[in-house]
Formats: sequence, C-alpha cells, structure tokens
Amino acid sequence: MLTKVFGSAVFGVEATSITVEVNIDKGIGYHLVGLPDNAIRESSYRIAAALQNNGYKLPGKKITINMAPADLRKEGSAYDLTLALGILAASSQIKGDTISEYLIMGELSLDGSLLSITKVNAKIH
Repeated sequence: MLTKVFGSAVFGVEATSITVEVNIDKGIGYHLVGLPDNAIRESSYRIAAALQNNGYKLPGKKITINMAPADLRKEGSAYDLTLALGILAASSQIKGDTISEYLIMGELSLDGSLLSITKVNAKIH
C-alpha cells in the first residue's frame, strides 16, 4: 500500500517541508531514498523503538520510503514522526485516509512521546 505524508523540520529559523511516500510490499527490507543523511538512515531503529513502546511494529515486509524533493538534503531526526506515521498508515496499523491533508511536525522520542516545536513558519512546496 502506498501512503503520502507531508512533513516539516525546523533548521535555524526556517522550516523545510518535504513529501514522504511510503510503500509497503512483499519482501523484506527497509529502503530510504531522497538524499537522507546518516541520522535519517538510522531512523528505522528509533522508529521501531517508538512504535514497539506503543503497541505497534515495523511491518516484516519490504518498506520503501521516498523523501522528496530529492535534491534537498534531509538531516537529523526531525522527520522520524513523519516517517513513523507514514509507515503506520501504509501498513494499515492506523487509519490514514486523510493523513495527506496534514503537515506533520514534531519530534518523536524513543518511548513514543512527542516533543513539540514552537514558533514555526513553514513553506509548503
């Protein structure tokens, strides 16, 4: 199942918005594309812990995640919440019919709690 989620992260005084497409298919693997840095490549470990601590799980299937625009370098753990919600919606662990109508912002901790962000002006691409 393919799910599209919109996320944003704050770097300095600006917020950068991205589109995250999550596809769950037959097979095994976790593939992250779209110019992620090492911290984002490691997101599967942080997301798995947060989901497990809240009664969800990373599906034991092939997960392909595209972070667009591809020419924008994505850094840090600020997109973990967006990725986690995309995975949950694409794997039908949550109802995600309207998830593409929202801009997801916030930081996801390992226990699954959300850390808020303040004073954000986001530019949506």
